[in-house]
Amino acid sequence: MSDTTKPAVWIFDSTGEAYGAVQCRDDIRDGDVLVVESEQVIGIAHTWPFALTEAHGELQRFRKGLDPPTWEDGKHAPGVAVAEREAARMGFPLTRVDAVATAPADENKGDRA
Repeated sequence: MSDTTKPAVWIFDSTGEAYGAVQCRDDIRDGDVLVVESEQVIGIAHTWPFALTEAHGELQRFRKGLDPPTWEDGKHAPGVAVAEREAARMGFPLTRVDAVATAPADENKGDRA
């Protein structure tokens, strides 16, 4: 993976700020990592940005099912790996795959998957 496709890590003051930035900024790419230390949230940029941590704030939560690294044919796996390392480094608990995992909810259409 080249540096241009390596997931970037973005730091935000709130999950609301992170969600809005993903929706509005062109420099944040799908699969980039979102860190909100004040809310103990680590997430992934996506059309509906989603949290990998138990705390999720304004980010979407995963539903029961597939795990984040394999979701959407693994296209978010590099970001998930970076996000999991960040969560471990910061001591933020991750959501258990069997508890709540796969596609983020589409807030306009209900659950997507």
